[in-house]
Amino acid sequence: MGTSPSTKETTLHHFRDPLAARLAADAGIDFPGVVIQATSDDYLHKRFVSKRTAALVAGQRPDGALVCIDAWGNAHIDFASVIEFLGEQGIPVVGLSFVGIQAAFVVTNPYMDSIVDLNKSLSGVEEGVLGDNTAVPLDAEKAVAILLNKIRKKNAATGRALPDSALPERMLHSLQQRIFRVSELAAAGVTSMQPGLLQLNLEGMRQSAMDEARARHGQFAQLGGCIENITLKILRPGEDSVFVNSILDVWPIAVKVEGAIGDGVTNLVEGARVLLTASDTEGFQPINGGAASGLLRDVMRFGRPGTPAPDDFILHVDVTLKKGEAVTRDGIMAAHLACDAVLRDARACLAGMNRYQATERRRLVDMARPGKPRIALVKMTSGVSAMGDTSMFPEHPGGFEGSRSVMDYTHNLPVFVSPTEYMDGIVHSLS
Repeated sequence: MGTSPSTKETTLHHFRDPLAARLAADAGIDFPGVVIQATSDDYLHKRFVSKRTAALVAGQRPDGALVCIDAWGNAHIDFASVIEFLGEQGIPVVGLSFVGIQAAFVVTNPYMDSIVDLNKSLSGVEEGVLGDNTAVPLDAEKAVAILLNKIRKKNAATGRALPDSALPERMLHSLQQRIFRVSELAAAGVTSMQPGLLQLNLEGMRQSAMDEARARHGQFAQLGGCIENITLKILRPGEDSVFVNSILDVWPIAVKVEGAIGDGVTNLVEGARVLLTASDTEGFQPINGGAASGLLRDVMRFGRPGTPAPDDFILHVDVTLKKGEAVTRDGIMAAHLACDAVLRDARACLAGMNRYQATERRRLVDMARPGKPRIALVKMTSGVSAMGDTSMFPEHPGGFEGSRSVMDYTHNLPVFVSPTEYMDGIVHSLS
């Protein structure tokens, strides 16, 4: 069992990850960054990659670490291994995973003494509801409190005190998010944006994405022949009685207007999200650890970090893949590429908004805080199959174009990113 619908961390979840947000916002914590590790299939590779993750974390000289995984079963070998290798180096660890009554650990070790169970379903089993068993802010509060307590106990037992550093805090990276809240998402003859209103030329966006798919060249050129059709629809708040094919992902609508991901300025829409679904021409549903397909209200838990809020508008992008492509990596990537192409005009309009029209501004900073408890964060994602992949480093926050698969780019070896890079959408979920 790999990533299943209820434990899947969508692209939107990574963009709004409650663990990273909790650590970054605490002036009493030194948060150096996020280590992204993809889970593997082969046991020896699992152990090798997990050892490299632990080494990368240990190199940050942390006082403790949080390790969070969005999969279970076989993937718990990777999870347990990272905790083991960190524990052997004397680093206090708190793990976060779905367990319930279905996902008991297939392996354990003495260092797995502090686990925050992400199960929130009454049954304690996988029920195919997207976002049901993922981390929420309360889970982050629990995990950080437990870890800080473990750090204090360790220091008391060893007689070690955190250094009372005279070095000043310093800012390493600064990111401004300009928020443009929409109260209406509507179909129109021309894609345009003004305060409170985003109008979308659905047919034009659909045709542009289809043309992109047919004439694809350069990066992802092999994906051009995978797509049969694309359907776009706007779902209003409360419109949840519609049937959806297997949910592949949920995206933010965001565009980089200054700097690179993690720095500069990002323009971001609040009040509207993108829902990506797919099937093939035979009606086959892309499946990893179960498919989140059915009536939308039954297969997605609204209001979680990785899902739209109940009062959000949804741009529903449904991709019909050619026969057999729903089980291929190219097919799944083609669906994500099509979704990125769909958003091109909307991003252009968002990028052109006057900064004074923003309804809110958020400043995210990466601060070095000498003398404060240093806590590292490990996020374990998928890197095993067609619907078990993760890509990183897209052109736009939360996007797909320009990104690189962890399976192809790093062979699942861990990657370190700064807190602001992570919270600016540098991770894209393909699982």
